[in-house]
Amino acid sequence: MKKELLLATTVAGIALGATSASAVTATMSGNHRVGIEDEDKDSNTASTGTTNENRKSSFSVSLEETLDSGTTIAGAFSLMSESGTFNYTGASGITLTFTDGSALDLLYAGNASKDHDVAVPGASGEQGITGISSNSAKLGIDAVGGQNNVGFAWHSAADAMGVDGLSFSVSYSNGDETTVSGTTVAIDSSMSAGVTYVTTSGDTTVTLGAGMIEADDNNLSSTTDVSVYHVGAVAVNGDLTVGIGVGGGDYGHDLSAVQQEVADWESTEIGVSYVSGDFTLTASFVDAEAVDNDTTGATPSGAADSAEKAGVSVDYAVASGVTTTFGMSNIESMNEATKDDGASGSAWYLGTNLSW
Repeated sequence: MKKELLLATTVAGIALGATSASAVTATMSGNHRVGIEDEDKDSNTASTGTTNENRKSSFSVSLEETLDSGTTIAGAFSLMSESGTFNYTGASGITLTFTDGSALDLLYAGNASKDHDVAVPGASGEQGITGISSNSAKLGIDAVGGQNNVGFAWHSAADAMGVDGLSFSVSYSNGDETTVSGTTVAIDSSMSAGVTYVTTSGDTTVTLGAGMIEADDNNLSSTTDVSVYHVGAVAVNGDLTVGIGVGGGDYGHDLSAVQQEVADWESTEIGVSYVSGDFTLTASFVDAEAVDNDTTGATPSGAADSAEKAGVSVDYAVASGVTTTFGMSNIESMNEATKDDGASGSAWYLGTNLSW
């Protein structure tokens, strides 16, 4: 019944979009970011550090039209470049925004929780050292997701239920994934919800956000489904922004060669930024811990995986749409309580971003 309801909702939304005879309005934006990034892993010798060029560009198109009923229908897509090669990505589904301010996302829309993840300040730049895939201690309060792209999300209007600053969202997804019993896992169905509350006292504006995801996978042998949450707060007072957030829960992790059961995952983010003229100074810290088992269906046990990452950055607004960034970070990764030198170390980045 749930799948039939989802299909009916999607078809109804697409049919509603077809009632407008007007031309769709397209707007374009993008960026071109070029710099150098240096990595010094703890496993490196004096001659094996790496310094590389870093190029990332995007070209995005947003499509929107207002129907005769007053409902707005919108979608978007983008081209992304990683190291010079363009790939089609960033596509959205269809979003219907109604006259009361509420909105319905159809397809590519199964994670209402993430829409209410507060923006804790984080150091800018492309610097970083990639951790090993078997380390289940994912960094970031929104690092663990769980949704199928065959889904929808409903978002309330601002000041929901007559409460100033309150908004919330709910979502559902179901892709009818083929059941498997091997080493891979994919999200089959999920339910998610999130809430945001914004309040101002004197010169300080505080944003509180929280969300949760419950999801089932398609692996018959898996015993750990996705059940995660996040909660956070960000305070802005003039040029100063301070934020903190916590995420946690259990999930299944697909490592291709093995389906990993993960329990007691928890990650904390702390960040502060300060704007001084054309400069923005940011410092951030994030850590995480989780217990896992590399055997499908086995109870997570043993020593915990963990990771810590600290970063600082300076952004300089050279001109309108032009920003130069210098950032530094240091990360320490522990797999089963043993330091992984190949995923630990320091890095820095210097580059300029042109956006339009």
